Amino acid sequence: MKDLKLDILNRADDDIIDSLVPFSSDDKKTKKRILAMSEKKLAELQRGSESETNEISVRGVEQYRRPVWYRPLCAAAAFVVMAGGIGMLTLLNRTKGNQFDDPDEINIAATTEADTTETNTEADTTEVQTTEAATEAQTEINGHTFEEMKGIADELLPHWIEARNLYSKPNIDTSGEQLKIWSSHFEEDLIYYKINNPHFTSYDELISYYSPYFIDPVSQFYCYRIDGDDTSVLKNDENIHGMIEYKGELYAHEYLTPTVPDYAADTPISEKPSQIREDSFRWERVTICQPDDEYLGSGSGGWVAILDMEFIKDDDGVWKIASCQPSSVEKESFDAESGSSTEATANQISAETNTDYDTVYDTVREYLKNEYDYTGIVTINLADQLYDNVEIINDNYVNNNNWISCTCSSLLHDGSLLTIFLDENGTIFAKNITH
Repeated sequence: MKDLKLDILNRADDDIIDSLVPFSSDDKKTKKRILAMSEKKLAELQRGSESETNEISVRGVEQYRRPVWYRPLCAAAAFVVMAGGIGMLTLLNRTKGNQFDDPDEINIAATTEADTTETNTEADTTEVQTTEAATEAQTEINGHTFEEMKGIADELLPHWIEARNLYSKPNIDTSGEQLKIWSSHFEEDLIYYKINNPHFTSYDELISYYSPYFIDPVSQFYCYRIDGDDTSVLKNDENIHGMIEYKGELYAHEYLTPTVPDYAADTPISEKPSQIREDSFRWERVTICQPDDEYLGSGSGGWVAILDMEFIKDDDGVWKIASCQPSSVEKESFDAESGSSTEATANQISAETNTDYDTVYDTVREYLKNEYDYTGIVTINLADQLYDNVEIINDNYVNNNNWISCTCSSLLHDGSLLTIFLDENGTIFAKNITH
């Protein structure tokens, strides 16, 4: 069972992963190569690949040392476009896509130099007026200040940490109650351990418990629900489900996900907002990797952990977590002042298409919300070809292989993974759904 299990999970979703970015989170040299490419403002072109006939799909399972099949974001890091000094003042005049600098830099940039009119000492001194500093530090962008957004992120991050570790090893009693389900497809027993949580027992209770913190808890916690007590429905299932509900109780697959350390308790070395809208924003929080961090595959103080979070205000005006994407890079390669690889992609999209990144971002978010009720993070890249199983949903598009791909980082409500495609004018014309 062990060998089969590892083989299954190592091959899970590779057609999707490899089509996004040819990258392994276990390969430090590859990480450095990807980062170097980002710094040169190059973005990896998205490529598709045909799924194998007997490919095994894993739903709701995060893969060890390949976090949440999100290897693309180890290269992308986070949605952050930074500007300093004069660039900050320029951004304040824009109506969308505005972003903050580091909070300390905001205070510094907010000061204005005054011409020296008197020299009362031997050393000439240029006085700097700081009367407007406090006001400028609280400048609103699309209705939000840096401190406001930081407060939202700090308040909600611990809930994401808790939720992410829901069925990791420290929170599951592997010596306790377990459920064996015979799989004819794998010709093995699939082992599930009961989740013993004081806050909930059933899936509905889980969703209710996390609803105050997540804008869409269903997509955050995909669960296969078995009606009644007949487990034979999974007998020929080609999927391994990370969490199932059986007789009103929750069970996690024996291949448990590694634990994310409590990075909410660590002092960040960098914090930056981006994609600031009236009812949403993204937040990048960077801390030193904890030594026991198996999730990001580094486990070394020489690496930094990057949490790329997105927050959305619900219809009642309450801020909630839309998604959180962890990744890591070597500390020596991380530069808090430089733009991320997402900035390189944004610049490339604006330069090589007839639209701009902000327009694509808003178009995609609106489409995904309206069509799929999806509010999580989206990975955006240029693409020169389509997947083999892509469905054309709009024939009126520019067919020149100069396209934009947008992949949902979280699962849809039915447990599938979605990628949509836009032409160079920003028109959505195709989609690919992997079940």
